[in-house]
Amino acid sequence: MSLDYRNIGVLFSLNTFNIILNVTYSTLTVYYFGTSAAVEAFFAATVLGTTVARFVQTGQLMEIIIPRYHKIKQESGSKAAMSIVAMLTNFLTFTALMLVLLLFAGGEFILQLMVPGFEDLAKAEVLKIFYWTGLLMPIQIATNLFQGMLNAENIYGKVELTNTLSLLISIGLLSVWGGQIDALVLGLILSILAQFLTTVYYLKQIGYKHSFTLRNHFFSLRELFHSISATSFYMVGVQLYIFIFNASLSLLPPGTYAIYRYAEVIYGKVANVFMSPISTVFFNQINNLINNNNAKSVKKFVAQNLNFSYFMSLFILLPFWAGGKFLIWTLWGGEKFTVNNVTSVYELLCIFFLTMICTSPYMIFRKLAITVTHPEWQYYYWGIMHVISASLSYLLIRNLGFKGVMFQVFLHSLLMALVPFLTVLSKKRTYLGIYEAMEVAKITLAFAIGAVAGWKFNTLWGDAVSYSKITGFLIGTSAALISSGIFISCCLLLKVHDIHLIQSKILKRIK
Repeated sequence: MSLDYRNIGVLFSLNTFNIILNVTYSTLTVYYFGTSAAVEAFFAATVLGTTVARFVQTGQLMEIIIPRYHKIKQESGSKAAMSIVAMLTNFLTFTALMLVLLLFAGGEFILQLMVPGFEDLAKAEVLKIFYWTGLLMPIQIATNLFQGMLNAENIYGKVELTNTLSLLISIGLLSVWGGQIDALVLGLILSILAQFLTTVYYLKQIGYKHSFTLRNHFFSLRELFHSISATSFYMVGVQLYIFIFNASLSLLPPGTYAIYRYAEVIYGKVANVFMSPISTVFFNQINNLINNNNAKSVKKFVAQNLNFSYFMSLFILLPFWAGGKFLIWTLWGGEKFTVNNVTSVYELLCIFFLTMICTSPYMIFRKLAITVTHPEWQYYYWGIMHVISASLSYLLIRNLGFKGVMFQVFLHSLLMALVPFLTVLSKKRTYLGIYEAMEVAKITLAFAIGAVAGWKFNTLWGDAVSYSKITGFLIGTSAALISSGIFISCCLLLKVHDIHLIQSKILKRIK
């Protein structure tokens, strides 16, 4: 089986538009709020909200459910498979509601643990924002579960369209309302509701009918509790890491917390554009191959995805490394976002994009390991890795400051990537596909040539601050295009398999 370039391409194109919207939203946020205490409070409140989602383990449980979903759909039909998602949604949204109420009651104590470096006024602002947005977390969790089911049904692009709608709402509010933090809060509220309503609309298109029950013939509560208990150690490890990392980050100089969150948001959206389509389509295709008991095909398919993800990782890193500083200065630099802030975000984003050489195989091996092994093994090891990573984050950030943050970002990604790889290696080696050495060598050589060109270009033009915004934008764009153009050209000359395959498909469409 070859890669499903058509569906991957659909997701790429939709997600690329969402990147533009996310950059627009981030630019407006930086313009109005910079690295102020108010925007740091907003970011901390959103982290507190995502803590609920991580606590109920939505993503992990959905990963466990999807292979069963495909199997039940094959044996008993779509309605039977959908009933599992309905039961899971009922249970997790109720659990999330209870957790939100618990956070409401103990918010001050929890914030003291999570962001001890914040001023009391900023902590009060975090609680105020969370009181407004916290009750939407159960709705967000239901949306995530339903969107997972849409992907399982091979309905690609719908999730991305709902994200587009929510981003447009947020940008519109921020543009009209200006520098009021309430604009960010209201934008978050309306975007969550918009995502939920559009997802419900798409569910109706596939004939989904929700049932408010906790009983299910195909997946009992006992099995659900077993799955939850299997991932509980992982959940504890994740929460420990989040609290220690955020606490360490909050103790750095004012504005550092906001700088990290800006970089994290941009990276998350870019990674979602290029990596999620590969892993989403991969998960569905790999399930079909495994159900047919074809280990050789699975191994080959994994290797193809690894090669392609490696290419995409370097394709993203190179243009940003070459032109990113000029572009960030153009879009974000100003009175509320200084030259030092621009440099910090640029360096941190370079590290984030470098981690994609770890996160892309992580996503592929994770999907494979969950499908062919007992997921409990992975979650136990991930829990251990999170505890180790939490300890390292405290030591690194305490002793190295912001440089420690950058070290930690890469180290954490590496530790997470090792778990699914080692799981498949030790438990199901027959399915373990690895990179093709020749393809990796050709892609790496092409990257090195593009990187030298980007470095020469940057040396020629010097510091981004020396130029006007328009000139800086043109220089940054040129650097990105030249380096990526050289990279692609070298890949074509070196006959990198995936590039030639994509080229042939495009030429066929043109003809």
